[in-house]
Amino acid sequence: MSADRAVRTWRRVLVAAGAALLGFGLWTAWSTVPQGQWLSALTWLAGGVVVHDAVLAPMAVAVGALVLPRVPAVWRGPLRGGLLAAGALAVLSVALLAGAADRRNWSVVPHEPWPAVATVVLVVGAGVVAGAFLSAGRDPGARTSGGRRRSGRRPSTPRPR
Repeated sequence: MSADRAVRTWRRVLVAAGAALLGFGLWTAWSTVPQGQWLSALTWLAGGVVVHDAVLAPMAVAVGALVLPRVPAVWRGPLRGGLLAAGALAVLSVALLAGAADRRNWSVVPHEPWPAVATVVLVVGAGVVAGAFLSAGRDPGARTSGGRRRSGRRPSTPRPR
């Protein structure tokens, strides 16, 4: 099987899985959200889009433009992943912390959320550090941008800089 065919096959599998999960989520929302709460649920979803477009996306662009060029190359990839995870954590923890702050029913959020959020922040930080150490062991110039291995020979003339 060629690499292009394998990529197309995996894309089809992932698209089908995504469509199935989307359908399951819509069915679950339709069957479990009480009719009187649809407006607040849709407002919450629309608020998520607004927060993403007005706050998270500009922050991601600013961090990418201002912070990442100033860190060593070995840290850039892990930091991108860690910042993406931190952004997702921030969005999800808003709902968790808001639900815990005003809970009348302890079964809604049965435990204190702060230790859980702090644990996830520590795990993300450890993942960034581990990613930096793992990527430091790789030779960043071993592959070209197309994914092909370069030959082991050095060029006879140095490349211009």
